[in-house]
Amino acid sequence: MARLMLPIVIMLWAAPVPAQQAQVIRLSRSADGSLFRFAPGRLTVKPGDVLEFRAGAGAPFTVAFEPADLDERGRGLLAAALSNARGELRGPVLADSGSRFRMTVPALPPGAYRFFSLNQVSYRMAGLLIVK
Repeated sequence: MARLMLPIVIMLWAAPVPAQQAQVIRLSRSADGSLFRFAPGRLTVKPGDVLEFRAGAGAPFTVAFEPADLDERGRGLLAAALSNARGELRGPVLADSGSRFRMTVPALPPGAYRFFSLNQVSYRMAGLLIVK
């Protein structure tokens, strides 16, 4: 029995692991200053994927997630992914054009999670993260 199991264990151990996907989300303002947006504004990801938020024209930006979309465990996972020691669901301030912030998508349950820019709330700058 042990001889039969060894090849199976080796095959499982050597099986390829799905690669992380990295996605860049640009945060910007239109030339006339009337429109702020995330591009892309809708992303489909898996836990372990990496998101990079890049500030463009219109900085500063602060990416935040909607707490109502998450249970307590999810809020804790996302706060940790955002490197926010105070447990808030927001990343660092991207103060200048060219500023960047990277985060790894935590092990959130499949679902849709809304995000927005705290600095441009009145402009309805928002996006949607869909976790598969």
